[in-house]
Amino acid sequence: MVRLMKNPIFVLACISIIFFMGTGLGFAAESVNIALILSKTGIAAKDNEPAITGATIALEEINSTLMKPLGKYIKLTVLDNNSTFIGSKIAAEKAVAMHVTGVIGPLWSSQALSTAKVLQQARIPMITPTATKPDITKVGSFIFRACSIDSFQGKVMAHFAAKDLKAQTAVVLINMNEEYSMDLADYFTRNFKEAGGMVLYTGSYPGNAVEFSSLVSQIKTFTPDVVFIPGYTRDSGFIIKQAKSLGLKSTFLGGDGWDDSMYEYAGDCIEGGYYTTLWHPDAPFPQSRHVQELYQKKFGRTNHDMRVPLTYDALMLMANAIKTARSTDPVKVRDALAATKGFDGASGTISFGEAGDPMNKEIVILTFKDKTSAFVKSVGP
Repeated sequence: MVRLMKNPIFVLACISIIFFMGTGLGFAAESVNIALILSKTGIAAKDNEPAITGATIALEEINSTLMKPLGKYIKLTVLDNNSTFIGSKIAAEKAVAMHVTGVIGPLWSSQALSTAKVLQQARIPMITPTATKPDITKVGSFIFRACSIDSFQGKVMAHFAAKDLKAQTAVVLINMNEEYSMDLADYFTRNFKEAGGMVLYTGSYPGNAVEFSSLVSQIKTFTPDVVFIPGYTRDSGFIIKQAKSLGLKSTFLGGDGWDDSMYEYAGDCIEGGYYTTLWHPDAPFPQSRHVQELYQKKFGRTNHDMRVPLTYDALMLMANAIKTARSTDPVKVRDALAATKGFDGASGTISFGEAGDPMNKEIVILTFKDKTSAFVKSVGP
């Protein structure tokens, strides 16, 4: 267990062999090649780490149960996208050259978009666990996601700010390097205005920045009720810490790029902030409890990261489609995915619509309290 946590990538690279040996199928078993594209290096690497755990848990279950009757086992290969748009395209091209049946990932929207374009052209199905940009699944009929989309997420947070928090004014800050941030900011802004609120200022910053004093000083002159920062934990956390140090008393809001690691960058300054996300440990789904039990058994602690159940769901969806199609032909697997209805996932029930998006999935609102994320409420379409 200690080795797994120290080097999860290595373990995942070897895990298909381990489970193949333990299935009782012998060497006549046929491997089904699936690629997991995510960030092992670069700015997104730490954020992507929990996806390895989710894939590990799913892979063990798939190869010991789901694939066994078919005389097959999943061989999962991790491809590093270096946390970049170009790296994601290159990783997708490698997956195509490997003749994979399907691809899981990437996690970030800008990376998933470039991957999707390559895989759509190659007619290989892809499921992103957490990339929420609506345009991703619009690339084509081979592209799917396990999560909700930004248009709904932005609407939920805007209405929460206006109606629950009674906010009348807002400032919006955008990570200019991430399409996810730009899109979510746009959806929040539109819906906040429709709910009667005023956006006093919209600012932007480079994603790799660490010093925000000029930006924060500008925000302070507006004294907004809320500041919406649809970034990731590192950049958002630094902004909030520096804003609080200058005396800004606004309530900070974010999207699913936030999680408990905000405390690492913002410290206690994040307390009282709110964010939307795609899953929470208190979610009342049977498969969520199942994955939590598996996680507890393997790692000796409770999981609080949404990337674990959503990556689990993505890989289980792909495996279920292979089983349903009784084929490793990417086109037949894609057809089985598109026909998926009522799949019992750890992140909720998944039924795919025409665009490859799960229908009627809820968004969860959390608040930072006592050094953790506390459940506020869930909101359905």
